[in-house]
Amino acid sequence: MIGEKIISFETIDSTNQFLKEHFSKYPSGTVVVALEQTSGYGRNKRRWYSARGGLWFSVLFKPRKQVDTTFYTRVFSVAIVKALETFKVHADIKWPNDIYVRGRKLAGILTEGIFEGKKPLALIVGVGMNVNNEIPDELKTRAISLKEILGREIPLMKLLELILKNARVLFRRYTKKKEALTRIWKRHLLQKEGDIVTFSENNQEKIGKILKILPDHLLVETDEGVRKVYSLSPH
Repeated sequence: MIGEKIISFETIDSTNQFLKEHFSKYPSGTVVVALEQTSGYGRNKRRWYSARGGLWFSVLFKPRKQVDTTFYTRVFSVAIVKALETFKVHADIKWPNDIYVRGRKLAGILTEGIFEGKKPLALIVGVGMNVNNEIPDELKTRAISLKEILGREIPLMKLLELILKNARVLFRRYTKKKEALTRIWKRHLLQKEGDIVTFSENNQEKIGKILKILPDHLLVETDEGVRKVYSLSPH
């Protein structure tokens, strides 16, 4: 069960990296949480500022068969949005893996797999959320914390348990009904079909209109034709 075993660290380089190196020692559902990460990272290895006061954790899964890694990202995206609703905070999911409030980034999710050929040995879902930590001046226009939104501090372990509880419910309810979860996930998306988005292609910034939103890519219409887009430009 998710969260049955929780490993806590004061400081660690990265909770995802720890599980990537030690997954064979721990059961599926193990959670690793740290007060601080010195080398936190997101998609495309972008550095993730991970100071004390934030919620930095990873969850280990050991699937028995080939899996859709994006399903795990969708589960935790919705789990976080639902947890924030408990605090009367409206959040949006920026496709495919970020949580935004008031146009600024509150949290990010990174799902990584370890495979032997096509067989999954482990799947690790990492979550980084700005909770009680101070946002550096250079990031204040792009990032926000829960403390700033609510005007008070939130107990980190209570928030962690709320997210894990939501994830347990979502896995139980939707593992065999993935399309139903995708519909819920889409309702919370910041981007909608028809929106204009920017993305990078061959180190060039491109602009296009979203034709279709899929869990693992977008179909985007540009002046040069329809493109499959796997990552949007940060803003």
